[in-house]
Amino acid sequence: MFLKAIIGLVGIAVLWGAAVPIFDVPHYLLPGPIEVAERIIFLFQRGDLAWHIYVTLSEVFGGFILGAVVGIAAALVFSRFPIVERVLTPLILLLQTIPKIAIAPLLLLWLGLGASPKVALVAVVTFFPVMTAMLSGIRYMNKSYSDLSVVLRLSPWQRFWHIELPAAIPTLFAGATVATTLAMTAAVIGELMGANKGMGFVLATGQENADTATVMGMVILLSFVGWALFAILDYGRRRVEDRFL
Repeated sequence: MFLKAIIGLVGIAVLWGAAVPIFDVPHYLLPGPIEVAERIIFLFQRGDLAWHIYVTLSEVFGGFILGAVVGIAAALVFSRFPIVERVLTPLILLLQTIPKIAIAPLLLLWLGLGASPKVALVAVVTFFPVMTAMLSGIRYMNKSYSDLSVVLRLSPWQRFWHIELPAAIPTLFAGATVATTLAMTAAVIGELMGANKGMGFVLATGQENADTATVMGMVILLSFVGWALFAILDYGRRRVEDRFL
């Protein structure tokens, strides 16, 4: 699968490189793949791009873990106390329907220009898919497992760890996969709104300077980073399923 993806990417790069001279596209509109690659190398050497990538990834991981933990905890509370779910669900849905690009300026005003507003925004977009996935996994697990926990007099923690979590793993990872893509997007949105470091900051700088090669290079890098995060999550899913299932 990995080899096929590499072949596909090489094929796209070849077509891209051929299309620019064939159709005589100006370089300020669409630079060739070699020019974009050179700009990325330059940014690594002179523009501290590795540091900017680290900053964005730290925001993504921090916000993702925070949102996932709160989402799983909320799902457990909702499954045990339905009245809490009925009270809080309208508020949660209202928060989710608000465009995240509208939330970002508020978080910047409240939390400043540091990493905190980006982490908070990532946590907000991560929370809902993880919470709904975990809640669905708990509610649709085999009823005999729930009955068994009652017979064995399992504590709430034992019930979660030995029964509810294994039952929810397939749906939980499905929700986490969606949350990963949203988390990457949220971090970049937060950096575009206001930041002095991060991949979104480099992207915004390229846009302000009409530097198409930098903008395209950052878009490509963001795509590869998102792909890597998905691969890591898929690897984690296989390991967890081997452990619990």
